[in-house]
Amino acid sequence: MIRDGQCNQHDFSRSKGKAFIWIDISRERGFRWRQAISSQENHTCGPLGRVELVSTQSEILALVSYVLSDKNRELLSRSGMTALPQERRDSALRGLQDLGWIGHAGIADFGESYSLTKEGRRISAERPPVNALDSRMQEHIEALRFVDSDVNGDRREGLERLIRMECDQGNWDSALVNSYELKRLAERTKDTSRQAFALFHMGKIEIAQNRWDEALESLLGALEKYMEAGDRRGVSETNRSMGVIYGNKGDHASAKRCFENSLETAKAFGDKELQAKAEGNLAIVLDLEGRFEESEKAHRNCLEYFLEVGDHPGIARTSNNLGVLSISKEEFGAGADYFEKAIESCRAMKNRSVLSIALVNAGHCYAKLGDVGRAIARTDESVTISKESNDLNQLAHSYMIYGLVEFHNSNLEKAFDWYEKSIRTANASGVEATLAGCYYEYGMALIEATADLRLAKKLLKKASALFRDLGNIDRALLAEKRLSTM
Repeated sequence: MIRDGQCNQHDFSRSKGKAFIWIDISRERGFRWRQAISSQENHTCGPLGRVELVSTQSEILALVSYVLSDKNRELLSRSGMTALPQERRDSALRGLQDLGWIGHAGIADFGESYSLTKEGRRISAERPPVNALDSRMQEHIEALRFVDSDVNGDRREGLERLIRMECDQGNWDSALVNSYELKRLAERTKDTSRQAFALFHMGKIEIAQNRWDEALESLLGALEKYMEAGDRRGVSETNRSMGVIYGNKGDHASAKRCFENSLETAKAFGDKELQAKAEGNLAIVLDLEGRFEESEKAHRNCLEYFLEVGDHPGIARTSNNLGVLSISKEEFGAGADYFEKAIESCRAMKNRSVLSIALVNAGHCYAKLGDVGRAIARTDESVTISKESNDLNQLAHSYMIYGLVEFHNSNLEKAFDWYEKSIRTANASGVEATLAGCYYEYGMALIEATADLRLAKKLLKKASALFRDLGNIDRALLAEKRLSTM
């Protein structure tokens, strides 16, 4: 099961010692502008089979004009695309991609042809004024225009706004490029607060990409800058994110220390939102330590706060984590109910990252309950989202669920293929808890099928060793108990 703690953004998003996923209580990667569209004439097939329409030069010019500053719009109108500096052309292309108006294939060279999405074709044809567009799109365009400005202050503000939006939308590549640019500008102008902001979001992006060591380095830099700037909220947020990394690396003591520091700092300046988020992360550690009653109490306190303030993303994440707690107690029916509530909230918010996690966790519950149809449906949908962001941790978990389903249907060869694929993917993800869970499930399946007891013994030994390293003694003892009977 997966805690929301890639994560988005996964952020204690990788379960340590359990084969499910928690969600970091603050993870916010949600709405994407990209939309699937129907087939039309003059089209190509884009990412994930999405049909896109080949653009004309006039259409590209019309779209580019939306994301340029006043000065460069005039230059574009007067002298054409080639008059724009290359870096501004590159930035405009990324902006059009992130708005969902052109496809993500190709390089930033406007001498080439680009595929338009259906929305991009509509905008280029109708050319509506910016104030007639969706409010979120208006905000995105305004930020892009600030970034295109020649005024450093405007550029820094625009980059900061873009980075927030891109992280919320899960556009990690663009967010990382803009974070590096903001860091460069902030260093040049000695803007300590924005240096801290850029480093923090670089860490957030690296967490989402499972690059734990790089993320820790970025966050340590952010922590130093936030302390230098006297930004207590930034210090609290960074401590909590560092706890996420330590948790994913299996260092629960360091994770707990960071979450406690975050909670103490948030209490010191009366930020109830940060208190709730830090308490939610601490609840995950308590669960991993087998302190289920304390963990449940902390999660319920968290949920109470989010319900009180109407924080729907927080409600979805906490519902997911309460579902994970139910699975810890092998209450799969109750867990499925929590995950369905999280799924419903995520669909309403269009929050794909948390949706993917809740879906795979629900699939796990249904597989354990023998509800094969719902297990496959939920897992299939999660895989579609996970492949888009290349979330290896969630994919490994999904492949393990397919193994459970095929084993339930007595398709042993297919089941074992899925288990092996789950192990390879979990190993590539670097998330040891998921790898331990995959070893355990495959080993237990081999024993039940009396297929290859030598391999089963080897797998359970590996699972036990990893569970012990991760501090999950209960799961280690389960594996060892089964080994003792072989």
